[in-house]
Amino acid sequence: MDQKSDDWTLLRRYAERRDQTAFALIMRRHSGLVFSAALRRVGNRELAEDVTQAVFIVLEAKSKSLANGNGAMSQWLLRCVRFASANAVKIESRRQRHESSAAQNAHRATDGACSANPTDVLIWHEIAQQLDDAVLKLPTTDRQAILLRYFEDRPIEQIAASMNLTEGAVRQRLSRATEKLRHRLARHNGAMLASIDATALAALLVLHVVRPAPAGLSAATLTAIAENTTSTGLSIAKGAMHMMTWTKAKLAAAVVMGALAITGTGGIVAMNHATASAAPTPKPIPAPEEQNSSVTLAGVPPVVVKTEPQSGAAAVDSAIKEIKVSFSKDMQDNSWSWSTLSQDSFPKTTGKPRYLADKRTCVLPVELKAGQTYAIWINSNQFGNFKDSAGHGAVPYLLVFETRK
Repeated sequence: MDQKSDDWTLLRRYAERRDQTAFALIMRRHSGLVFSAALRRVGNRELAEDVTQAVFIVLEAKSKSLANGNGAMSQWLLRCVRFASANAVKIESRRQRHESSAAQNAHRATDGACSANPTDVLIWHEIAQQLDDAVLKLPTTDRQAILLRYFEDRPIEQIAASMNLTEGAVRQRLSRATEKLRHRLARHNGAMLASIDATALAALLVLHVVRPAPAGLSAATLTAIAENTTSTGLSIAKGAMHMMTWTKAKLAAAVVMGALAITGTGGIVAMNHATASAAPTPKPIPAPEEQNSSVTLAGVPPVVVKTEPQSGAAAVDSAIKEIKVSFSKDMQDNSWSWSTLSQDSFPKTTGKPRYLADKRTCVLPVELKAGQTYAIWINSNQFGNFKDSAGHGAVPYLLVFETRK
C-alpha cells in the first residue's frame, strides 16, 4: 500500500485543490475495507456496493470539514458504514418487504468468508456482524492499533511511527488489544470464541476482515461523485449524513448530571444521563441596562478561574486521579453539570463529584488513559447545574486537555 502521503493529507489536497488523483488514491486504499464492512452489516453484495458508494460520497461531501482529521481514517469510514448500512437496510426493507428474514440470514451466513478450516469459517460467521462495532468500542490506542494493522494492512514499522511507539511496544499493544477484542466478541459468541485465543483471532482478522472490492466499483463511485448523478448510493448517502448529524447532536447533549447512584464503599456505579430535551435550559443573565443597575460581583454569574489539568495542556500525566475546577464565587453544594462533548472524550469516573472546603473548587474523581484527548463541558448551553450560592448559573466552560502517550 502506498503510504507516501497519509490519508488526511490526501483529503486536504482534494478539499483545497479538488485533486481528483488524491481522492482516487484514498478510494484505492480503502474501498476493500469499506465494502467488506458493508457486506458484514447488510449481507448482500449488491447492497454492500451501494453502501460503499454512499460512504465515499459522504467522505467527498464532508471533505472540507474532515480535512484536518488525524488518526486512522478507517475509524471514520467504519462509523460511516454503520450509518449508511442502517439507512440502506431501511430503504431495502421498504422496497422488498416480501423477503423473509430467514432468507436474509441464510444469504448473510454464506457470503464473504473462505478458509481451509471449516471451524474458522463458522467462527467468522458468528463474529462478523459484531466485529466492527466491537472494534469501535475499544479504548483509543487499542482501537488505533487494531485498525492500522488489520483494517489498513499497515506494517509494524509504520504503526510504530504513527503511534510514536517502538515496534516491540506495538506488538505488545496489538496482542493486548486483540485479547480485549476477543473478550468483547465473546459476550455475544462465547461458545465459539472459547475455542480460540487472541493469536487465532488475529489470524482470522488477517484472512477475512478486508476483501477486495468488486472491479469497477471505485470508478463508478468517482463518476457518480463527479457527475452528481442520482443513484441508490446517493440516496443512501443523504440518509446517512442526516443520521450522522442527528447522532452527533444527540451525543453532544448527553451529560453527566449532579445526581449519582452510590453503593458499597462509595464507588460510583451509575450516573444519570440526560438529553437536551429532558433538561432545563439555564436562564440568561440580564444585561446591566436591563437590570437597571451597575455590574456587581454579587450580581454576575460565576466563571471558571482555574482548572487542574489546565485547559489546553498537551502532556498531562494520565496517573492523576482527579480533575479540579475552581470558580470565582462560592458555589451551591451537590450541584454540578459535568457534560460530554462526545462519548469518547469524557473520562471514566471513579467516584462522586464533591466541593472542597473553599466552596469554590469542584473535584471529579477519574481514571485517565495515556494518549487520550479529553473534552468536558463545565455547564453547557443545555445544562447549568453549576450555580453559585445565589442561584446564578456558571458561564459554560470547555475544558480540553491531552494525556501523554
